[in-house]
Amino acid sequence: MKFSMVLFLALSASAVVRSTASGFLAAPVSEQDAAGSLALELAGAPDGRLAALQDALRPTFAALPKDAAGELGHQAVRYALHRLFVQQRGWYIKGLEPGADAANASEWVPSFLQSRLEQRSLGRGGASLRELAALAAALEDLIAKETSDRVARAYGVLARATSASLSKEDALETISIYYAGFLDGGDLSAGSPQEARRELESFTKNYVGWAEAEAWLTDTLAPHFASGGGDAYSFDQVVQMAKVIGERYHTLNDLECRSLKGTMGELEGRAGRVRLPAFYRKGLYSHWQFDERPEYLRFVGALDESEPGSPAVILPNYLSARTNCLEASGLYALCCRNECEDLLGHLEKQVGAPSAPELEVARLVAALPSDTVEAPRFLSSALLGRLSEIAAGNGGVVPLHGRLFAQWMHHAFPRECPYPHEAGTTSPQTPDEWLQRMGETHKLSLEERRRTVEEDTCAFEPEFGPAAGCGGGGEELPWSSTEELLDEATGRQRPRLPLWLFAPCGLLAAVLLRGGAAGLAKRPAAPSSLCSDLCASIDKYA
Repeated sequence: MKFSMVLFLALSASAVVRSTASGFLAAPVSEQDAAGSLALELAGAPDGRLAALQDALRPTFAALPKDAAGELGHQAVRYALHRLFVQQRGWYIKGLEPGADAANASEWVPSFLQSRLEQRSLGRGGASLRELAALAAALEDLIAKETSDRVARAYGVLARATSASLSKEDALETISIYYAGFLDGGDLSAGSPQEARRELESFTKNYVGWAEAEAWLTDTLAPHFASGGGDAYSFDQVVQMAKVIGERYHTLNDLECRSLKGTMGELEGRAGRVRLPAFYRKGLYSHWQFDERPEYLRFVGALDESEPGSPAVILPNYLSARTNCLEASGLYALCCRNECEDLLGHLEKQVGAPSAPELEVARLVAALPSDTVEAPRFLSSALLGRLSEIAAGNGGVVPLHGRLFAQWMHHAFPRECPYPHEAGTTSPQTPDEWLQRMGETHKLSLEERRRTVEEDTCAFEPEFGPAAGCGGGGEELPWSSTEELLDEATGRQRPRLPLWLFAPCGLLAAVLLRGGAAGLAKRPAAPSSLCSDLCASIDKYA
């Protein structure tokens, strides 16, 4: 991803309404709403959320690079907010995800809020921890307002007054109308109570996985109905139920994502890679709709074409692609969680700084387990050599928020950490945005997928494994030497020296790691210093 400064936008004070969803549950957000929420939070809203948000943001804030005043730069702010909402609720705030287009009608809110904050700071540019928390709180306020507005529209289409108390049956019907719109991206449409009920009945019959979704809803709302006052539920209580749906739905979504990850894992050739014909074949003979065309997969960064003649789907990149997201809100999407965020969060807490010596990083990662990687483990000489290269190119330390370290984490955790494509080469487009941009669907036809499967010359029986050049498990994953650091105006690309020049550092690290994470913790100080000095010397003349 490219971490470049965004030009300062001169924003009008007028309250321009920008619609962010469609259908009868659409809830437009205005610039007046956004500006008012930010002003309230910066003034110190009396609900106590700022302190809790600061606590949640503090580890990431401490680990991110800062300016001379100890504040986060423009892109670091966006990164921290993205991490917060993904980790806490599985929300991919539209406009914060890497590669997002702030000019898009559904992605303007974060840029507007941040520009207002920068205007208020009189050109200071940076953001303190408190200001970062205020931005997060303002986004939460706008999402809460959208939820309340959608519930009010559900009341209206059912001809119910928001001032009235509802019976449990009516409250459940109202929240079910809201829930159906939530699951359908706010795209249900109805003009009367009778039509709304017909729409709801049709939706529940045709929605794949409705039984699981309904069971989750029943379990999630049970405490609210148990303590809600018997047979009199206020509008505020129903709104609170809707908020809980948005805040907790990721727990159900995570189950489906784990199932998807497991299915793709059974198909992989190289680690974290599924050859395109195998991907389409599974879609032909299972309930999974693996039907994205190669051009779309390439555009969203989920296609590996490093092996000539054998394109493959990159498992973690595909999992978090927008084709697998639920566009539940005009302000956020619910996507498969990027598991690498949790791994990096652990490193951030342990390091507490933007960078760390390579041996410290190696020690921490060697002791770090994931869903598919057991720990402690021995890191390969190839991984250690790459880590030495990264440190040598950065004054003897490893920046935790650079493209090269993200790439290294992909090699270390190929099924959890996405491959970080170079700046400007991919975009997180939704299928609808692709259709609008390209004039064609993001899906291949059934005939096209069958033809791809039938023409596959690398088909193999599982017991014999793939043929040479067909995505075998022993083939090395792609590596690019382009570095891009957080908040740099452009991606920093350094000339790379031959790997053999870095061999002393990598070899020393490998020797120290022979005893595993515990052995590395007892390493002598002198070899570490020697390695750092050697790598720094090489870097000086690079």
